[in-house]
Amino acid sequence: MAIIKYANQSGAVYAYESISEWDPEKKQSRSKRKCLGRVDPDTGEIIPTSGRRGRPPKGKSDASPGAAENTALLEAMEKLRTDYEECRKNNLELSSENKKLKSILARIKRDLSDI
Repeated sequence: MAIIKYANQSGAVYAYESISEWDPEKKQSRSKRKCLGRVDPDTGEIIPTSGRRGRPPKGKSDASPGAAENTALLEAMEKLRTDYEECRKNNLELSSENKKLKSILARIKRDLSDI
C-alpha cells in the first residue's frame, strides 16, 4: 500500500492510495487506486473528498440546511412575526392618537380664526 500524489490540469493535487493485486488469469500484478482527497498546498495535509466524480446534482447539494439550522430559522421567523404584530398594534394605536390630535388641532384653529 502506497500513497501517490497527482496534480490534475487545474493544478490541484490529489492523494491516492495504490494497492497492488495479483491477477491469476493474466499472471500479472494490477494496481487499484482509491482517491483519498485533495492535498492542502500550505500544510500538505490530505483533505478528504466525497469520492464521487463530477459535480453533485443540483437538487442534492451538501449546502442544504440541517435540522438544527431549520429550527434556528423557524425560531427567527417566529420572532420576526411577533415583532411585526407588535409593531402593527403600535401603529394602530399611534394612528388613532394621531386622529384625535388632528381633531383637537382643527378645533384650536377654528377657535383662533373666530377671534
